[in-house]
Amino acid sequence: MMQNAVVQQLRQGGVRVTPQRLAIAEAVLNSSDHPTVQQIHERVQQHFPSMTLATVYSTLGVLSKSGLIQELPFAKQSRYESNVLPHVNLVCVGCGNITDADDGSEIIVRLREQVASETGFQAMWQRVDFHGWCPACTAGQPETASAAD
Repeated sequence: MMQNAVVQQLRQGGVRVTPQRLAIAEAVLNSSDHPTVQQIHERVQQHFPSMTLATVYSTLGVLSKSGLIQELPFAKQSRYESNVLPHVNLVCVGCGNITDADDGSEIIVRLREQVASETGFQAMWQRVDFHGWCPACTAGQPETASAAD
């Protein structure tokens, strides 16, 4: 995403734009790897060596509240993504990579609408994760594993 587009998106989200916030936003918005706070911090420190983890955490909170990014809490640590549209996260239990699968997004939207219709619950957002093995990790798995294991 171009820097001007990120600035515009931040302003539309009601976020005061500073060079540090812009760098943190770009680190998430321009990535597809669902980075951790530490990864975002490392990427931003290349341009802002004095950037603290506290600044990264607080900015990620502001960006999440504005709806520009989404926090994905996991047991070990949170990851962040810029795809806030309904989709499935494919979480590899082998290497830990997370990728988006846009196939099935229409099912998620229909389910959300059905739940709202039947219960009156107004969902703010939803999260769907599939945990398994990515193609790279599957290639390294022995064929002896069975469904009964």
